[in-house]
Amino acid sequence: MTGVTEAKRELRRTMRAMRRALPDQIERSDLLWGAVQELPEVAAATTLLVFESVPGEPITAPFISWCRSQGKVVALPEDEPLVDPNQVDVVIVPGLAFTAAGDRLGQGGGWYDRFLSRIRVDCTMIGVGFQPQLIDAVPTEPHDITMTIVVSDAGALRCGRDDRQ
Repeated sequence: MTGVTEAKRELRRTMRAMRRALPDQIERSDLLWGAVQELPEVAAATTLLVFESVPGEPITAPFISWCRSQGKVVALPEDEPLVDPNQVDVVIVPGLAFTAAGDRLGQGGGWYDRFLSRIRVDCTMIGVGFQPQLIDAVPTEPHDITMTIVVSDAGALRCGRDDRQ
C-alpha cells in the first residue's frame, strides 16, 4: 500500500467520525444550500447532477426540490440510465474533506473522479461539505479531480483550478 493510499485511508476514518459527531446538520445544510443557490453557475444551469445524501452528508432533498421548482433537470448518480456527462452544466460533489484549493477526499470508490474526467470543460464542479470538513491539505493522486468551487455552511470558495484543462 502506498503512503498516499494509507494517508487517505486514515483521513477518511478521522473525517467520517468527525462528520458523524457533527451537531446541527439540518441548519448547516440550509446555510450550505443557500450559498449554492446564490452561485451564478447554478442559476444559469439547465442540468445538474446532484447526489442523494446519506447520513452525515449535507441534506440534499430541499436543494433537489428547489432545483426542480426552478425548472432545472436534476440527475442523480443512481439514475438509470445515467445522464450523459456532456449534458451536465453543474455537478454537486460530496466528500469527506476539501481544501480551499479544491482538493477533495471522497469515499474511496472513485466514481466521481471517473465521471468528472468525462464532463465538458465548462461544467462547474461544486464540492459540498460542512465547515469542519474544510482542511489545510488532502493527500492526492494524479487521478483525483479538483473542484471548481467548494461550498460549506461558511460560504463558497472559488478554487481557481481545473485539472481537466
